[in-house]
Amino acid sequence: MSTATPDAPDRHPHDKPHHPHWPLACALFAAVFFLGELSIHDPATWIHIRTGQLILARGALPHADPFSYTASGRPWTTSSWLADCLFYLVHEALGPRGLIALKSAVVAGAFSLLLPLNPASPLTAAGLLGLGAAASWGGLAELPGVFDLLCLALLLRLLRPRRRLGAGTVAAAAGVEWLWANLHGPTAVLGVWLALLKAFKGCLRSGQRRERWEHGALFAAVAAALALNPLGPGVSAGLFGGGQAAWPALSPGGAFYVLFCLAGSAACMVTLQQEFLLTMTAATILGLSLFSPALRPLAMLASCPVIALACGHFFEARRVRLFGALRWALLMALLVCVQDLAVRRPLSGVPAYGNRALGGAVSFLDLNRVRGRMFNDPGSGDLLIGAGARPVFVDSRDDLYEGRFLRDARQWPFRFRQLSDVYGFDYAVLLNRRFGYPARALDEDPDWRLAYADDEALVYIRRDGVDGPLVEGGRIALLRPNALWPDVMDSALADPRRAPAVLAELDRWLLLAPDSRQALLWKAYALNRLGLSGRARRLAALAAKGERVRRDPELSALLAFDLRQFGPRSAAGRAFLRARWLAWRRGEGGLAAEIRAREAP
Repeated sequence: MSTATPDAPDRHPHDKPHHPHWPLACALFAAVFFLGELSIHDPATWIHIRTGQLILARGALPHADPFSYTASGRPWTTSSWLADCLFYLVHEALGPRGLIALKSAVVAGAFSLLLPLNPASPLTAAGLLGLGAAASWGGLAELPGVFDLLCLALLLRLLRPRRRLGAGTVAAAAGVEWLWANLHGPTAVLGVWLALLKAFKGCLRSGQRRERWEHGALFAAVAAALALNPLGPGVSAGLFGGGQAAWPALSPGGAFYVLFCLAGSAACMVTLQQEFLLTMTAATILGLSLFSPALRPLAMLASCPVIALACGHFFEARRVRLFGALRWALLMALLVCVQDLAVRRPLSGVPAYGNRALGGAVSFLDLNRVRGRMFNDPGSGDLLIGAGARPVFVDSRDDLYEGRFLRDARQWPFRFRQLSDVYGFDYAVLLNRRFGYPARALDEDPDWRLAYADDEALVYIRRDGVDGPLVEGGRIALLRPNALWPDVMDSALADPRRAPAVLAELDRWLLLAPDSRQALLWKAYALNRLGLSGRARRLAALAAKGERVRRDPELSALLAFDLRQFGPRSAAGRAFLRARWLAWRRGEGGLAAEIRAREAP
């Protein structure tokens, strides 16, 4: 490999510790920031926000679970108290957009900090870092784990330069480690591992006792900083246990992760001799990520500079010129567009932090002063914790609940009666998941009545419970808003004596949930069945406006089903295609198959 070209200085890519290029670093920061803005969200963010609120109100960490009545009094605390408090303060001051921007800035800062670790070819490094950020989208939710990226990048920038350690460097490394241990304790042990690698390599290279003492002091200071968190050194016990992705089926672990693993592993073999710290850090995190999927975004970040340095052994170094910068900008713009089309649009409708979810159901509970013991499905627990002070039945904290309880809670559609007998539920709040009809158990139980329904949630009331008077005579007795297709109304609409009652109940449903697109589409279907096609078309057109129908596969399929009855068949075909795409993109293969079956003439 030639290292002297007309476009580059005559030096080996490893001779200088850093090769900064500030304009490109700023451009990379902006690109990754937008990728973060378009990434996914996670309902577990609400637990961290409410935990931060609790810590600031009490001035102490919780020692027992404060959110679930089934785990009341059970030992529980947080290993990310500083991030929890920060999340709460930002959310209260700036709302969801502010917290999403904070997350995006943290991620962009982490990837931009590693740009100078390149083989005197900034565009190569910037391209790899941009690809790594785009491939990490499944782990870039508003969770404490995003601080792992920034803390790792800071430590690499502090410890990689080949110079004598001074007191300032030791203090800065210890400070970063202290922040890491309190922002997201389980992974902070990786900072101690970096300090150990630096001390080991420094002691081997140096023959002076003073330098060996300096490297020993570095390791001791970083290890002590890890212990300076409320849980002490034991905080690292959760390295393999925490950090679930919002949608495990879609989390990093696919083709991009495999490619980065293969490329990173090959690069480690090339760079080990010259870049011991970077190489061993990347190899360690890549290995750990095979057992802990939550570490996969961190592994892709760590592998980017190693791959860039390995490329420096095989390609000539070049300066950044205008044409090259424009090509890189075009690549980043393309990545942002792909992120928008493949991530934000199909996944933005999933109930999570930053999305409107369960607001109507919670308002119904509050306005009607519904009280007693609540049942909720596992998917709604985090959202209900974020909505207020009602103790939940179950949420996403798997390490808090016993294994048998979690199995029963996840199989609630088949075990609801047994669970109700044990826990004595007075009302139930469920996500309105229509495919598979999971709420059949409550609809077929004469002790329960559906009191409220919208596009996102269902509220059931137990007739002989403390809130029973709310559903005397039945709130929504004839309809099944938790069913996927509106043809469940066919038998009632075919009976001239029952059809007016169906229309009255549809109007009652719209009165309870005026923003419900499902209610409008069901009424359009009913009107068409009764021969009022003109009114049906107007209602369907009204329901199709806005983003909600376009981003929800079930509502898109419902619109397509209606349009096939009375609308343009071409529009119905497009709606069916969009519904299948959304279902497939969310990992709901069964729903996609059901939509395809209904699409067939």
